[in-house]
Amino acid sequence: MYCSGCDELHKEGFARAEVKAELERFDVTRFALGDRAVVITPMGDSAPAEEWARALNIVYTPSIVLFDGSGREVIRTEAYLRPFHLAGALAYVSSGAYRTEPSFQRFMKARAERMSREGRPVDLWK
Repeated sequence: MYCSGCDELHKEGFARAEVKAELERFDVTRFALGDRAVVITPMGDSAPAEEWARALNIVYTPSIVLFDGSGREVIRTEAYLRPFHLAGALAYVSSGAYRTEPSFQRFMKARAERMSREGRPVDLWK
């Protein structure tokens, strides 16, 4: 199955150093919506990928679902995100910030402000 958003996500997003660094902090399972391969879910259950995607109500690609250490869904993206927002979504979960800041938007605003103060570029579109 062809997915232009998925192709761009892999070409642009996953190729970035900041995204790669965040991804190293996760166990990753990647599959197509119709994939019949058996996966182990964050709760430790095994299921065909297609059935698990249906149970998660994933209907769009690319979608990314991020879980905490106990297997609870924290946040999901149901679109292609530019690398800045992709890295931010991963950091939101990997840092545990979601526990104290329930608003992803506020987290991202504070992250961008911190990066600016540190002299790091903040480019939402690259």
